[in-house]
Amino acid sequence: MIHFWPSHDDRTIHMGLPQGCNLIFHSVRPGGGMERYVLDLIGALSKLGTAVRVIAQRVEWAAAPSSVEFVVLPPRTGLARLDTLLFERTALRYARSGWPTLAISRVAGAEIAIAGGTHLGHLHERKKRPGWFDRRTVAHEHALYAQARAIVAHSGKVANEIATLYDVPPTRIHTLRPPVDTAAFSLAARKNRAATRVALSVADDEFLLLFPSNNHALKGADLILAALADFPSGIRLAVAGKAPLNAPGVLNLGFRQDMPALYAAADAVILASRYEAFGMVGPEAVLCGTPVLFADTVGAVEVLSDTACLRFARTVEGLRRALDAALQRRAAGTLSLPDPAVHIHYPYSVDQHASSVLALLDA
Repeated sequence: MIHFWPSHDDRTIHMGLPQGCNLIFHSVRPGGGMERYVLDLIGALSKLGTAVRVIAQRVEWAAAPSSVEFVVLPPRTGLARLDTLLFERTALRYARSGWPTLAISRVAGAEIAIAGGTHLGHLHERKKRPGWFDRRTVAHEHALYAQARAIVAHSGKVANEIATLYDVPPTRIHTLRPPVDTAAFSLAARKNRAATRVALSVADDEFLLLFPSNNHALKGADLILAALADFPSGIRLAVAGKAPLNAPGVLNLGFRQDMPALYAAADAVILASRYEAFGMVGPEAVLCGTPVLFADTVGAVEVLSDTACLRFARTVEGLRRALDAALQRRAAGTLSLPDPAVHIHYPYSVDQHASSVLALLDA
């Protein structure tokens, strides 16, 4: 059954912006990565006075703006990858006629394609041989990029993948990195830092290393555990994610919606991903005053300062050197970031990002 809810058309429209647009993404609910981005983008579009029809497979968003219309196309087969392909092939039929479409899912025919990563880039980084679903997914991406009027890439890394792996002229690709909700992620989160560490049973002298991950293999858990093995430091690894990381000494926090508090409580945040198109946890953590340890495979390293981001080659030795540097800075009292904004080298306002996306419709 297809669900429609609600629809409001009596809104004040800002001059220079389209009256409304369609937005297609399979999962609209609180989460990390693209799910967080989608909520921010929808909210900003609505705030700017642009009506939005959202077409999705799943909507679980209690705080959704009342002015946004949702069309829910539930999964049909129970096989997640097959349902995704079917959704990508049919979602555009439910777009409101006369409104441009922003496609975050791989939906050919949209005016604007928004790419948080590419499937070919993911396969290449992992040196994985494509299977049947992979080939279908890549075909959908090719069609999306070929037919879109403009393509938004969330990092220079992604822009390069689209140009080189999908043979798209660079002039059609616009690098607009994902924004951050500064109302949620800020130094204000640090006011409860001590209380959060107590609640986590983390001692003052322990180095709390936060690992946000819903895919431990992809995010580099094996490398992190190997680097921490027999590492004489008193480092406590905490994992924020849906599945536990089953290893001795790991503090499994489960899925959390209080990420600003966790970022502020941590001494550093880590990603050692095999493939990470951007890595929103980077600017989010930095705005909470906490530096990150990122492998050089993470796209966000291109926009974070050396002070805020301790980069490392994706090897055990490289990560251990970064950990040593972080520990030395903590001992010297120079690890935290009292002026976060200077360490993020791109415009990260949610409203500005949404306006830039809409401006591409007139380009």
